[in-house]
Amino acid sequence: MKSSESSQEKFSFEKRWAKELKSGGFVPVSAFFLENYHRLQPYDLTYGEAMFIVHIMQHKWDEKAPFPGYKTISKRMHVSPKSARRMAASLENKGYLKREMRIGTTNLFHLKGLMTALVALKNVQEKSKPEKEDQ
Repeated sequence: MKSSESSQEKFSFEKRWAKELKSGGFVPVSAFFLENYHRLQPYDLTYGEAMFIVHIMQHKWDEKAPFPGYKTISKRMHVSPKSARRMAASLENKGYLKREMRIGTTNLFHLKGLMTALVALKNVQEKSKPEKEDQ
């Protein structure tokens, strides 16, 4: 009798992507974020702002605020550092990002506003789902 694959093996990185890409690392991104960033309230995100968030998340290892440099983000996004700063400023104006300026080192990027907005949207969506009737 052939043993079935565990869910960890079935959904492994290597089966989703190419195994050669794993050594470069990967970023866990919430599917809810990817599917709903344009539905956030009171302000939606542009796809550029969403990619900016994904690149910030590449530097988030735990609950602490990540601190990538604008030059790093801009190179990876193939935009100018000024464009990266504009995206950060826009996200901050929308209340989804708080930049903590530091002297002599990179900024901290706090994402509590974004997480709060995503959780609120998820709660609204779950409340608006029709309840299943007992059969």
